[in-house]
Amino acid sequence: MRKRFRRRKPLAPLPFRLRRRIVETVSPAEPVRVVVLTPVRNEAWILERFLSVTSRFADHIIVADQRSTDESRAICRRYPKVVLIDNPTDEFNERDRQLLLLRQARALVPPPRVLMALDADEILAANAVHTPSWQRMLAAPPGTIVCFERVDLYGTPDRCMRHEGLRPLAYVDDGVEHTPRDMHSTRVPIPDYAGRLMLDDIVVLHYASLRPSALAAKLRWYNVIENVRGTCPWVFKRRFRYAMHVDYTGAGRVEPCSVDWLRGWEDAGIDMRTVAQEQYYWYDFEVLRYLKQHGARKFWLDDIWHFDWEACRLHAKRRSIPDVPAVPVHAPPRALVVAMDALSTLHRVQRRLRHRLTGRSGPRFA
Repeated sequence: MRKRFRRRKPLAPLPFRLRRRIVETVSPAEPVRVVVLTPVRNEAWILERFLSVTSRFADHIIVADQRSTDESRAICRRYPKVVLIDNPTDEFNERDRQLLLLRQARALVPPPRVLMALDADEILAANAVHTPSWQRMLAAPPGTIVCFERVDLYGTPDRCMRHEGLRPLAYVDDGVEHTPRDMHSTRVPIPDYAGRLMLDDIVVLHYASLRPSALAAKLRWYNVIENVRGTCPWVFKRRFRYAMHVDYTGAGRVEPCSVDWLRGWEDAGIDMRTVAQEQYYWYDFEVLRYLKQHGARKFWLDDIWHFDWEACRLHAKRRSIPDVPAVPVHAPPRALVVAMDALSTLHRVQRRLRHRLTGRSGPRFA
């Protein structure tokens, strides 16, 4: 007599958190690979330094280049660990470029892997890989957010501004979906279930403030983008967020850099101190493009007029840079610029007083 077997229902898939726990109990056969994800647009001024340093600790460096017109692509091709991919858009969009880099990393590098998101002007300190924290990161389970200290080099490469908080700049990848914003987005996945590894002895050196004219150009560009997109509609908030004449040292503490941050890289022959300055930057030409598209009057209330746009426009025309205004830039009346500066000062004063009364910290203003 033939036995009857009842057909069983298929098992439901395990919840993601339980699957993650099971994965964590298995010791990986492969070593953990460090994959650095970097967006680039006209970063030749620092890219040689960044790639020389990063090639010494990363297994793979994925660079998404957004139509650079300088030597960025040529520099990338000189480094064997670099995988150069194309970011074909003309517009600034952090969401798209982060997802582009993440997809490429997951397609190229099998797990286990640590995804580290660094901009080209962010250089890992030389002593980082020799700290116990570096090994803690490599041993962390998938689904761990890794936070480092990012210090802003200030005035010279030997001084810096330090901040209390650590930044999420790496992720021990478990394949979770990343949901970034279009602008000022967290660079790595931040799932609700993820633990955080706070590594305050791993430092990333941020070079941006060593080029104050380039930083000012970038802030003007951000200001214009937020105006056009409507992502920061209140003009005084926009002016405060992107003001170059505010002393932001009030938000941190200025102190000498540790000699260990640069020494190892300099001993390896890497130039860690030269910072190139330029008369105009690609950010300026992008702002000119917006002025042409939308008309200068749209931006009259923004804090972008302590800059000679007409001289910049003429320079761009001489270099045959496309999409800049064919006629002189119609700047706002001087009285309007002065009035907006005064109102912005009042806004910063009341904001500072409010922060003092509530115990919040805020930047000092000059």
